[in-house]
Amino acid sequence: MNYILFEDSEVSNLNPFTLNHASFEIRCGVYSNLERVHNLLSSQDKLYLIVRKEIEDIIRERYPELIVNPKIIPAGLFLNASTIWNENLIKNFAVNKSYSSNNNLIAINRNISTELSDFNELLKNSIQVTLDVDAVHLNYLWDSIFIISDIILEDSKKISSSSNYNIDSTVIINNKNNVIINENVQINSGVILDASKGPIILDRNVVIDIGALIKGPAYIGENSKINLGAKLRGNISIGPVCKIGGELEDVIIQGYTNKQHDGYLGHSFLGEWINIGANTNNSDLKNNYSNIRINISKDLEINTLKQFLGVLIGDYTKTGISTMLNSGTFIGIGANIFGSEFQPKYINSFKWGKDSKTDFEKFIETCSKVKDRRNKKLSNIEISLLKDIYEICD
Repeated sequence: MNYILFEDSEVSNLNPFTLNHASFEIRCGVYSNLERVHNLLSSQDKLYLIVRKEIEDIIRERYPELIVNPKIIPAGLFLNASTIWNENLIKNFAVNKSYSSNNNLIAINRNISTELSDFNELLKNSIQVTLDVDAVHLNYLWDSIFIISDIILEDSKKISSSSNYNIDSTVIINNKNNVIINENVQINSGVILDASKGPIILDRNVVIDIGALIKGPAYIGENSKINLGAKLRGNISIGPVCKIGGELEDVIIQGYTNKQHDGYLGHSFLGEWINIGANTNNSDLKNNYSNIRINISKDLEINTLKQFLGVLIGDYTKTGISTMLNSGTFIGIGANIFGSEFQPKYINSFKWGKDSKTDFEKFIETCSKVKDRRNKKLSNIEISLLKDIYEICD
C-alpha cells in the first residue's frame, strides 16, 4: 500500500512553525504527525511526502529515506498532513472515496496515479463530494495545544516502561501505574511525579533534577533535562534535547530548545533551537476574560475563540532576560526579542529588538555555534531556505 502524506493550501495557518517546516512535522503528544503515520505502516508499505516547492529541498534532506514530490504520485491513500492519524481512522477508507472533517479534506483513497502538476486540481475536485468522518485536524497551530491531554493518553497505551533507569528513594510518585519511564532515565531527590490526572511519559536519557514537579499528562522527549525546582503543571509535550526550568502548563516545545530559568510559559507552542531568557513570562489570559485574537501574518488577525492562549514562537528565536509577552503573541523565526516593556503582539521573522532587523550573516554564525553544541550542522540547504525567508521580511 502507498501512503501519501500531503500539505493542503491552508498550511500557512500553521505559521510560524510552517515557515520552515512541513505541517506533518508538528509535535503533539509523543509523536509528530509524520511519525504517527510511519508507525502505522508495514514493511511492504511505502510513504510519499507532498510539500510546497519552497521547502522541498529541506524536507528531502531531513528525510532522505522517503520519497518527496515525485513527478508521478502513485495510487494509494492520500492523508492530510495536518490531521492526527490513527489506525482506526485509516482502516475504514474505501477505494475511490474522499473524506472530510468539518469541511476539511483529510483523505483520498485513489486507485490511479496522479501527476504532481495536477495535484492541487485533485484536491479541489476531491473536496466537492466527500464522506464526513470524526477526526482531529489542526486548522491553526494553537489547536495542537488544546488536544495534548487526549493525545498523550492515547499514546501512553502503546508505550511500556523499561526496567533500566535510576530513581532516588526520596522521589514521590502518585499513581505509579500511569508513569512510563524509558531507558537510562535519571530522577533525582525530591522530585514529585503526579500522574493522577493523566500519564507521565519520560523518554530515553531524560534527567529530572532535584525537586522538580511534573503533573500529568506530560511527555518529556529523549535527552531532555527538567531543571531543579521546575513546575510542569500538566498538558506538556516536550521534544528531544531540551532544557526546561520555571513554570509551564499547556505547552508544546518541538525540540532542541532551552527554557532553563524561572518564568511562566503557558498555552504556547515553541519550535526548535529557541532560547528563552531568564524570567521571560507570557500572559495567556486577558484581564477582561474575552477571546484572544492573534495575527498569524502582518495583515491577518484571527479571533481564536479561546480564552487562554499564550505565544507561538518560530525556530531560532531568542528572548532577553525579563521579556514580557502578551496573550496571543506571534513571533516568527530568527527574531531576537528584548526590552523592558511588553513586546508587540506580532513580531516578524528576523526582528532585532523592536525596530531593527537581524544581520543575516551574524545570525547564521550564531545558529552554527548553537547546532555545533548539539553535534548538529547547519546545512547549505537550510541556510538557503532561511535566506529566502529573510529576504521577504520587513
